[in-house]
Amino acid sequence: MKLGRLLLIGLAYGLGFALVKGLFPEPFFLLLLQNVETSEGNLTQLSLVYIGSGLAAGLIATPLFAGFLTYRRRRRESVAGESPEAAGRGGSYGMRFALSVALGALMGVVSGILILLSYATGLLQTGGVLDPLRLIGASEFSPGIPLLIAWTIFRDVLPGGLAGLFLAPIGGDMLQRIYAPPKPRQSEHNWDDEAEQV
Repeated sequence: MKLGRLLLIGLAYGLGFALVKGLFPEPFFLLLLQNVETSEGNLTQLSLVYIGSGLAAGLIATPLFAGFLTYRRRRRESVAGESPEAAGRGGSYGMRFALSVALGALMGVVSGILILLSYATGLLQTGGVLDPLRLIGASEFSPGIPLLIAWTIFRDVLPGGLAGLFLAPIGGDMLQRIYAPPKPRQSEHNWDDEAEQV
């Protein structure tokens, strides 16, 4: 699969994720034009970073996920002498939706990491209600810190999964082809066999 095509799919998924993330769980789209300073910092900058992290997550996660699917396919083909034709059997709409939702979940994880990095590097103003580092730093129990970090990262998984669900009709077929390429047509081979029998 060419990188350019993967990036186009990643752009489509990233735009879909940015749209969903801009409305859920916070209505960031409504804050885009409110160029005012609050305890969260500049609302326009805040919205652009949160929505932009969804777009960037699509561009980052799609090539990573495609690489993982390619690796899994090659392993399946090498185990027990499974042929590429056999690996391509069993494609279904369910598989397309499952792979698309999985890509969406991975986008959510990447987006959560990008948001953490935005606060850690000072791109977003710290100390506000939306700042996950404030909640993590206020934790008094050391076992709770990893859980808070995990929650901060995985809270974008739900909108990412929703984006993957909505975009399954667009990108699910491409993901299925990477994971399990379709069985090659046997029409020419069958015609040859019938000619030999005659």
